[in-house]
Amino acid sequence: MTKAEARSHIRQQRKHLSDEAYQRINDQLQQRVLDFLAKTKPALVHCFLPILKNREVNTWPLVRWLQAQQIRVAVPKSERESNTMQHFLLAETTRCPENAWGIPEPEGDALVRIDEKAVDLVLLPLLAFDSRGTRVGYGKGYYDRFLAQCRPEAIKAGLSLFPPVADITDASPLDIPLDIAITPDKVWVFAASGGHRPLVM
Repeated sequence: MTKAEARSHIRQQRKHLSDEAYQRINDQLQQRVLDFLAKTKPALVHCFLPILKNREVNTWPLVRWLQAQQIRVAVPKSERESNTMQHFLLAETTRCPENAWGIPEPEGDALVRIDEKAVDLVLLPLLAFDSRGTRVGYGKGYYDRFLAQCRPEAIKAGLSLFPPVADITDASPLDIPLDIAITPDKVWVFAASGGHRPLVM
């Protein structure tokens, strides 16, 4: 399966979810992520903010839980001219209006910038992933550029409402694979050899 085919496949799956099914699998996924976070205990988590109209994973409950646990949360702000992102600490009072793509982004004069090397865990948006840990996003390369700046030991965790697709055949050498993917049913742990070990948590 190519990346384009994977994107189309998952978009169709999202489109055909009922409101009740979307809410149910979001709740299941969030609980699995919370269980994972409670075990890993990161000091600084980088988390995407969702485009809810596209039925992305709703990360707002996860963000609020992290803040309640006194775990610092960083969120991205895109630089469209360079296809890069800056990263800022999210406070409870931080305003996050939607940008031109419908992505909530931090705004204000008091924003605190976070260095990529300080991040312990990255919660990544996925359109799709495969059983080797290949991540399929929207194709702009924002997250690959960001992940290349993170420490090697920072955990790269993709969040997906759906299980993996067939193996992606057109992955680029510049694509940075996932360490784990969390779905409503499993935590997929990817080995350096390209294999996987599904682990129910």
